[in-house]
Amino acid sequence: MKPTLNSRILLLISMMAILTCILTAHSVLPTDAVSNNSRFTETAPPVSPVRPVAEFEPASHVMISYPLGIPVSLVVHLSNTATVICVVTSGQQNAANTAFTNAGANMANITYMNATTDSYWTRDFGPWFIFDGNGDYGVVDFVYNRPRPNDNLIPQVFANQNGLNYYGMNIQQTGGNYMTDGINTAAQTTIAYSENGNNQTNVNNKMQSFLGITSYQVLQDPNNTYIDHIDCWGKFLAPDKVLIRSVPTSHAQYSEIEAMANYFATLNCAWGYPYKVYRVNTPSNQPYTNSLILNKKVFVPIMNGSYDAAALQVYRNAMPGYEVIGITGTTSAPWESTDALHCRTHEIPDKNMLHIAHQPLHGTISTASTLDFNTVITAHSGQALYSDSLFVTYKVNSGAWERSYLVNTTGTNYTTMLNGFAPGDTVRYFVHAADYSGRSYDHPVFAARDPHLFVIQQDNVAPMIEHSPLTTIGNQLEPVSFVARVTDNIGIDTVTIRYKTDNMATYTYPMESTGDGYYRYLYTPDFVQGNSVFYYSIQAFDTAIPPNVSNYPGVGTWLQVPIQTVANSDVFAPQLSEGIKSVYPNPFTVGKNLLLTLGYYSDKSVPVVWRIFNIRGQQIYEQSSISKGSGMQELNWNGFDSRGNKSTSGVYIMEIMLGENSYKSKLLLSK
Repeated sequence: MKPTLNSRILLLISMMAILTCILTAHSVLPTDAVSNNSRFTETAPPVSPVRPVAEFEPASHVMISYPLGIPVSLVVHLSNTATVICVVTSGQQNAANTAFTNAGANMANITYMNATTDSYWTRDFGPWFIFDGNGDYGVVDFVYNRPRPNDNLIPQVFANQNGLNYYGMNIQQTGGNYMTDGINTAAQTTIAYSENGNNQTNVNNKMQSFLGITSYQVLQDPNNTYIDHIDCWGKFLAPDKVLIRSVPTSHAQYSEIEAMANYFATLNCAWGYPYKVYRVNTPSNQPYTNSLILNKKVFVPIMNGSYDAAALQVYRNAMPGYEVIGITGTTSAPWESTDALHCRTHEIPDKNMLHIAHQPLHGTISTASTLDFNTVITAHSGQALYSDSLFVTYKVNSGAWERSYLVNTTGTNYTTMLNGFAPGDTVRYFVHAADYSGRSYDHPVFAARDPHLFVIQQDNVAPMIEHSPLTTIGNQLEPVSFVARVTDNIGIDTVTIRYKTDNMATYTYPMESTGDGYYRYLYTPDFVQGNSVFYYSIQAFDTAIPPNVSNYPGVGTWLQVPIQTVANSDVFAPQLSEGIKSVYPNPFTVGKNLLLTLGYYSDKSVPVVWRIFNIRGQQIYEQSSISKGSGMQELNWNGFDSRGNKSTSGVYIMEIMLGENSYKSKLLLSK
């Protein structure tokens, strides 16, 4: 039977209704970019430098929309993790309130934002967040890439209702296709370009000026689906961690997905080394990457299948210390491979967060000398920082955790120095801060569970000794100076001189470091009658464990110097000048029943004052005496300050006053 005219009209109306539904679905691109932009406001960009805020940073709120696209059980979880902002019309608010109350939500953490929406995809149309160059919190809006004018207006409404700085970025975007590391990196698929006329320069400039993105990764969608959202296959879990889905080799997109995982595995993160790539198995296109990180919890969409448990474990392995919670979708709004939990929720960063910026030490460090740890600590709450809660916590190899407190230099800049490491040491560390608002933060956020790590380079190179041998030596009363230049790729521990005369006993003494790699030993001849040859050699030990050793002129060999008799009154006999002549041992280890010996020469009896200062110029120790006339003399120190406290590791300056004359030398205290 042919359809009647009325039935054909009804059929046409039905088809138009179906088409309208399709065009407004989550998965369809807008057909009219101009109408899509009709309720968008363009603004000037924020003051630079801008910092984007990542999903894994501290959050105060989470935005959802009613009617729900998520199970009400998830609302209960969210209300016990942050304050829930439910976007709802005033006519539907009572129904939402009843549903949440009946489900057992924490109603003290439920708030309502009265506004009309076209969908429940708060991730896609919701605001993005930044801190501008003045440290002020702001909302960044964009042209939502769907023909949903009410949704497109939500970021402006949110900013206005909360009195926040608002910035409108005039390019088409969507939140499901945006992830950032919270430093300077963002990743999106190529729709970021194709939906903006493929004007890549314009998009790049907007992303940098509005969001501070200088490392912009625009990637071909490996899923090859209509939606091209990055959260369907990848997710930043930390500034140096990314989650990428995996599929069996038989999967149609296996090669493309593996290529994307390999791309990130060779791409340096903002901290200067390749991303740590974690893989979650999605053989049936399960939406496991479409998860929500909210403070120290991760909500993962699960399918009640055999792969769920392994997916949750991947998150636990990558994010130690976080609570990972699997969430099942509803019958009316099930999870889909292109639309799941992340799409339907949106974290709101804490505008009063405590933030630590730090470029971590990583990989192999070529020196075991003093290392600087520099940080920028910003309390966006405006509250002061706890000075006793600003520190670097570190441990060497399998030792105990230790602390080194951060010192303010200028503004929000803080630093500390660590030393005493040996070649081959593995050092783990994290930075901690707390402020008077009650907030605290660690960098990295996993703290001791997954800290920063670096290794001091192994030392397999022996020191190099340069020395001009003596040609003759006399029996004068004044000391003879032996000088050698010793260099090493890592560092020098000690340099010694060995000597003997003819077949007499051998003596070994340390040589004093005089700076710039030079070492000196002052020898007062003690020849006996009949001695004709003076034998000596120099030996250098570096800081490796066990140390690499060099011998000059060689192992088991000696330099031989004829002994020439010189009268005590010989005018050419070398004269020793006043001042510090030796500091031994240097470096000096406190607490091993050792004494530091400072050797000095004075040519008269004068008052002597020995002072020691830390690297900040604060005096920690003072000792007074009287020199015993002319000659070499010694002072000793046990490493404890004037208050009886053990001095900490670091560089110190020693000053000795001989009468009115001042002489200074450096000292390194090690662990």
